[in-house]
Amino acid sequence: MATKKIEMLYNLKQLNNANNNAHLLWFPKAVRRSTLNLRGLSDHIAEHGSIYTRDVVQGVLTKFTSCMTELIEQGVAIKLDGLGTFYPTLESKGAESPVGYNIMDYLKGVHVRFTPEGCDDDNITSRIMKKRVIMSQNMIFDKNGVPKKVVDGQLVDYGEDEDDDNNEGGGTNDNGGNG
Repeated sequence: MATKKIEMLYNLKQLNNANNNAHLLWFPKAVRRSTLNLRGLSDHIAEHGSIYTRDVVQGVLTKFTSCMTELIEQGVAIKLDGLGTFYPTLESKGAESPVGYNIMDYLKGVHVRFTPEGCDDDNITSRIMKKRVIMSQNMIFDKNGVPKKVVDGQLVDYGEDEDDDNNEGGGTNDNGGNG
């Protein structure tokens, strides 16, 4: 487990969907810093004091991903103790009658879903993750995607009041309050 906690960044975005009851409300959206590929994940695991080198870890993960895909295609759920369960679900249109039903006429997609397992220190359920994660606001975007920041309790266009370095990025370093 990593010894240094790195903050999760989020952008605050205003919803611009007039058909939604939450129109014009503000919602956080996680900033994805990067995506690790299999080699990157293997390196990360190997760096955590593992007796296995990156190539061994990568070999096991490569075999794992191909087997997991094969099993999920067969309708088998995969439970990883301490992490959770991956399982297949179907998305489809509804049929008016089962007579003459052909799934390929109704099937929109096959999805892989994940249900986290809650157990002790490895608990990654949403409520536990909320308690453990350190949040830091990155940017604020209005309904038109225009970057904004909070200055003296007012929402202004990003770039205004350049002398105020304390509000650079419109962000906070806490769990969502204005900084």
